[in-house]
Amino acid sequence: MLAQRMDEAPGATTKKRVLFNLVFLGSGGIERSVCNVMSGLNPVRFATRIFFHHRPHTKSQRDRIPPQTEVAWGTDEFSYNRKMLPRFFLRQLQEARDADVIVAGQEGRAALLACMAGAILRKPVVGMIHFDWGAFSREQPKRQLWGLRLLYPRMSRIVACGHDSAKAFQALVPVKPEQLVVIPNFVDGDKVRAAGEQPLPEWAEPIYQKPVVIAVGRLEHQKAFDVLIRAHARMREAGVDHHLLILGEGSLAAELKALTQSLGVESSVFMPGFTPNPHALMRRAAAFALSSRFEGLPMVMLEALALGCPIVSTDCPSGPAEVLEHGKHGKLVPTEDPQALADALGRVVSDDVYRKDLSQRSRARSEELSADRALKAWESLLSSL
Repeated sequence: MLAQRMDEAPGATTKKRVLFNLVFLGSGGIERSVCNVMSGLNPVRFATRIFFHHRPHTKSQRDRIPPQTEVAWGTDEFSYNRKMLPRFFLRQLQEARDADVIVAGQEGRAALLACMAGAILRKPVVGMIHFDWGAFSREQPKRQLWGLRLLYPRMSRIVACGHDSAKAFQALVPVKPEQLVVIPNFVDGDKVRAAGEQPLPEWAEPIYQKPVVIAVGRLEHQKAFDVLIRAHARMREAGVDHHLLILGEGSLAAELKALTQSLGVESSVFMPGFTPNPHALMRRAAAFALSSRFEGLPMVMLEALALGCPIVSTDCPSGPAEVLEHGKHGKLVPTEDPQALADALGRVVSDDVYRKDLSQRSRARSEELSADRALKAWESLLSSL
């Protein structure tokens, strides 16, 4: 069975039918941002549907899809080869015929098929931009940048997750100013805080016997967890007794674990992989660390703000400076600088007064970053197409 359909609700024909597209439902910020938009759209005005190239397999994945959103997919297989592309495109066309607007939730393959379907069916396409492409493009094959320059100027609108990401994108891709819209990422603060109140998992209780620095993200080069582990080692050398907890999966897991061994900190660094509820762990941490080399507007930082986590982040392109108002609501340090990261995190862990002040600043900033404002912008945009 290649797709799952649900019966159309009574009166759904009067709603704007919006088809979102993702390659698969991973645990990263991109997928969370798309689910947040779908979940927040007014169900009286919008009927949402999402098409995955690869079916969500686990219950935790399916639970993240808003209950009012219909689901379809192209294959039960998780692996990909290029021979699958025509099959995905035919399924994309089938789903897009019933839509009023198509939203490409990811750059890359999702954007390619959404744009092609929109062109054939003469339907408006909205592309979402999640990265600072000025930095990201330097790590990608040139075909990625060619794809951006070919596809996105043909879209009806492009939504960037932050102002800095929008500027970087416009510097690379020749789009008209009226095509590019900034709608910041957002989180449901009440939902995040409710999850944060859940008890710690049993495996984490021994880790929290000491102050914890926590980080969340894919174990990939972009997130610079190698720099964070080096910073952790320097903190330990300076006498700051604490644990480092990194939540996430990725291709660098073995390499990062080898780094902890080479630095002699394997007993104080914990990498348990994917965790269904990171918020319970984040809320109890002494500090949240974002060590990235580049971002867009990091969802996990918005979640840390909602939980009142004291934040130390690299001032990477783009997003952290925009979210933290250039250091007003958290500490910013240079990228690729483990000593600066160690010094900043060491102060947060060791100084109770400073840590409490940063926590209060986090919560205050979270209140300013209203989900309502972002959702009104999304609804206005989708209604206009």
